[in-house]
Amino acid sequence: MFDSIAALYEQARPGYPPEAVADLRCGCGLPNNARILEIGCGTGQLTRDLVSGGEAICALEPGAALAEIARGKLASYPTVEVITAPFEDFEGVPASYDLVVSATAFHWIDPDVGYSKAASLLKPGGWLALVTNTHAFGGTHTADPFSAAVRESHRALAPETGDWSYPSAEQIQQAANGGGDIAAVWARVERKVADSPNVQALFEAPIVKTYPWIATYSRNGYLDMLASQSSYALMERERRGEILDSIGRLVDLHLGGAVTKEYVCVVALAERTS
Repeated sequence: MFDSIAALYEQARPGYPPEAVADLRCGCGLPNNARILEIGCGTGQLTRDLVSGGEAICALEPGAALAEIARGKLASYPTVEVITAPFEDFEGVPASYDLVVSATAFHWIDPDVGYSKAASLLKPGGWLALVTNTHAFGGTHTADPFSAAVRESHRALAPETGDWSYPSAEQIQQAANGGGDIAAVWARVERKVADSPNVQALFEAPIVKTYPWIATYSRNGYLDMLASQSSYALMERERRGEILDSIGRLVDLHLGGAVTKEYVCVVALAERTS
């Protein structure tokens, strides 16, 4: 799905706050010669931020078009390799990575496979890092009358998208800091497609940090961001165009052509047990 809109995905998807990336590196104690495996690198939004020295990064991306964009962005970094393959099929050397990281992608992996395979690829003392931008309530995108009008458009044109409601930043932070192992944390934070396994034997208790931030979008930038989300990308073209045109008119009418939207970036770090 995302591979079919790779250029839009690269243009519209937000990156991650610099302080979140810095805390990730610091929390894992990464040396400059670290070996890093990234799961689902997309177009390389996080990958480029992680390269600060001589780290050797193997970035996995199952989508050929997404991977090609990532290769272009990262061509000036000789220690980065982008491989077009899903994590489930990757045959890495056991206990060879200092860090296994995934940004807004780990929820697509079967949790019964993902956590155990990540642990097997990490060196003793290596780290699993999970990162995501969660959609929060703050910003003008949830303010009435705009939000109420958008909900009406969705009910009329795309009822499967639901009520278009978001948790507050405080609720997201509370869920992220609710305790448990890293699998339990991530099941509360990101989309859950399967029950999370107990991974206490694989990873130490996680370090969890949250970073609320506000993105400002132009009218067209906001519509592009929406179009890059799975709920819209899965629609047939004509209906997607109809609902996005409707939202665009509402942005002009109620918000003066610009939208602010709150995200909460969540970072969870867990050290592999010895």
